[in-house]
Amino acid sequence: MYLVMENERESGEKSTRIHKFDGLGRSPIRFSWGVIGLVLILLLMVPQFCFALETNETVDAAGKVTVTDATIEPSVLMTGDVGLVTFTVENTGTSNVAISDARLISKELTVLNTDTYQSSRTIGAGTSMKFSFSIVANQPENIYYPAFYLNYRDAGSLRYNLPVRVESPQLELFVSGIPDTYTKGVASTITLHVGNAKSVNMTGITVEPSGEGIQSNQTTFFIGDLWPHKESSVMFTITPSVSTNLNFNVTYTCGMNSHQTSYSIPVPLGTDKLAAQPVLNNIEVATESGQTTLSGDVSNAGITDAYGVVIALESAAAEDGNPNEKYAIGTISAGDYESFDLKIPSGLKDVPIIIQYKDPSGNQFSKSLTLDMEKISGGTQGSGIAGGAGGAGMPAGGGPPGMGGAPTGASSGTTSGSSNSGGSSRGGVNPMNPLSGMGSGLSGIPVMEILYGIIILIVIIVIWVIWRRKMKGRKISINTK
Repeated sequence: MYLVMENERESGEKSTRIHKFDGLGRSPIRFSWGVIGLVLILLLMVPQFCFALETNETVDAAGKVTVTDATIEPSVLMTGDVGLVTFTVENTGTSNVAISDARLISKELTVLNTDTYQSSRTIGAGTSMKFSFSIVANQPENIYYPAFYLNYRDAGSLRYNLPVRVESPQLELFVSGIPDTYTKGVASTITLHVGNAKSVNMTGITVEPSGEGIQSNQTTFFIGDLWPHKESSVMFTITPSVSTNLNFNVTYTCGMNSHQTSYSIPVPLGTDKLAAQPVLNNIEVATESGQTTLSGDVSNAGITDAYGVVIALESAAAEDGNPNEKYAIGTISAGDYESFDLKIPSGLKDVPIIIQYKDPSGNQFSKSLTLDMEKISGGTQGSGIAGGAGGAGMPAGGGPPGMGGAPTGASSGTTSGSSNSGGSSRGGVNPMNPLSGMGSGLSGIPVMEILYGIIILIVIIVIWVIWRRKMKGRKISINTK
């Protein structure tokens, strides 16, 4: 449909315009290039505005995500150990947050599972998620700071640095109670001290002693757990047969990691300087009715007490030997002595004697010597019998060199008469010490007699004091009618 319009100009001329209608009575719109450009700009700005609005919401939601916990197992790693690091991430907001990946990055420590969390996931509102990484502490003792990265799909990333302490794997080991020397076949007790000087809990600690020619009362000792800066002690009784080294092999764990360390001490064989040293002296021989009795003293010239002392003829030293040819003394303290009476066969020229005794650990020792009866009867021997085939400080059946030779001491002459159970009636009394002839050692002191005398003296004094008090102030008159 067309409409013809005529316009009359001021000059009187007429112009004609033809307008096209769309049939609905609307006039067509004239478009220009400026209008088209404005429309295009508005169309481009609308999606950009919408995208900007979506990014701000995502950033706000990601800001509600935080690391609430970070743990290391074990808490302190030894050099070369494998540890497990776990991060707990919590979404405290009200919107879900999309995550593209999670990583643990370190320049010093090695991360074993770097690609575990490379896939996308979502942390729901009000929920938490754990991320675990295995690391190798292949660095010297120090503190390291690996970085945990949580990358969001639409809002950057979260970073968290965790301090990891690395220490050198070491247990402190030392031994106390080591003797100056060890004796072949003799048990000695020593103490192994195990100390944890580190900051990690050590578990499953096991100690195993070993060494050539060494017998131990325990093949293995289990200590168990040892907390940081704590100590545990283990006692071992060892019996060496040769000079060797005693080794202690210690195994333990820290977390999932096993460790091993060792400690060694020398075990030299020799003579114990602190051992008991039984010595015979004041030997006398008495014969009565064809029975010969050998009497004397056994002194302990050593530093350690001698226990279970028995003196016997060599032929009767065994358990099934003639009991009449044995004399049990018991304990002889260091520096003390005890007497003995021993029945011996008559007519012997040489009398083989064995002194048996034990140390505080129960080890059996023996000392052998031979008495020359002619020298004893002839008075040519001195005052100390310290020798023989055996020696103090050696196990049964042996003795140190330099202890041999014939005995050299006893009072001269042969004494007749019977001997009592506490010792024989023999010479050897020290004129400077009248009590020296009152028996053997402390057992020869008449304790009961002295005690009775003290009690009688106290009673006399009490009676005298009472009598004085009653008689005080009274006059005594005498009638001479």
